[in-house]
Amino acid sequence: MENSSKPMISVIMPVYNADKFLREAVESILDQSLSDFELIAIDDGSTDSSPEILESFRQKDPRLIIHRNPSNQGMSASLNTGLALARGKYIARMDADDISLPERFEKQVAFLETHPEIDIVGTPLEMVDERGKTIGRLSAPRENLAIHWTNIFSVAFWHPTILVRRSIIVDHKIQYNASREVSELDFFARLLEYAHGSNLTESLYIYRIHSGSNISRFQRANMDRKSKTIFANLQKHFPGLSISLEQVVCVSGALAGRPAMFWKRAEAADTYLRVWQAFSESYTPDPDFYRLRTNVVMTAAKLALYPPFQPGSLKVVRMIFEIEPKWFLSFLRKFPVMVSTKIQTILIRHNRK
Repeated sequence: MENSSKPMISVIMPVYNADKFLREAVESILDQSLSDFELIAIDDGSTDSSPEILESFRQKDPRLIIHRNPSNQGMSASLNTGLALARGKYIARMDADDISLPERFEKQVAFLETHPEIDIVGTPLEMVDERGKTIGRLSAPRENLAIHWTNIFSVAFWHPTILVRRSIIVDHKIQYNASREVSELDFFARLLEYAHGSNLTESLYIYRIHSGSNISRFQRANMDRKSKTIFANLQKHFPGLSISLEQVVCVSGALAGRPAMFWKRAEAADTYLRVWQAFSESYTPDPDFYRLRTNVVMTAAKLALYPPFQPGSLKVVRMIFEIEPKWFLSFLRKFPVMVSTKIQTILIRHNRK
């Protein structure tokens, strides 16, 4: 591929002191079955051997483009630099310590090429530890409606798995919030104001969890910022909804299984259903809507009915009956699966420690 031609994909990969896993990450991109791409590595002031590793690859493969920040500017600022440099029809993300499976780009591009109504596609991901041992799998909502709902309280895409049409980012001047170290929830919220999304069912990405990974460094510090972003988005999109920041914190914590919110699960379920009622008024019911509604009431029932029971649980049950009268049959069918999923989540958290 000539440097003057526009590639099919621009892959943006921020790099900061990532020499331990960087070679494997870069090789997983350069070895993709779809070869029409540029890999934009943003070296964010690395002080280890990351610059030398990147340069060794660049000398062998002109598809690798290196941009060096004059100082460490953070993940969001580096991603914005990558967006500005990107020339491809599509933009992909990649972390410097992860692995993209060989057919990732081929399958994601094929999906977007055959689904012109979709603007962004992600995938589930496999999680491994520092030794490469599999410790779990994270799924992702598939349908556009479920993605819009999921992105209210959490991210609907696993960030480094995405492939997005560059035109929608350019046309609507969408960027990451450079004042925040990790701002994908805010980024996706603004993107989904204009975009339709989907996630493939096949996992095409391996996410590595270690002491220096983003999820380890930023998860706790970012919780307050996440709640404030959720609160601001709710006020923007549902101005008639009466909800406080404290209630948003309660729902976010309960959905994430935070121990501090254990005794506030019924309260969280009540708020969760009120947000759903505001959300559902914005959409014409279709098959996806009814499936999503069932999932929503199952989540609320799980919060309110798992023992020990709490004050407010009966109110939640009444709300659920109003939303979906036959919910209890679905709940009984899904209860064993929910228990199994909860156990798996606990084990994954245990393995992270």
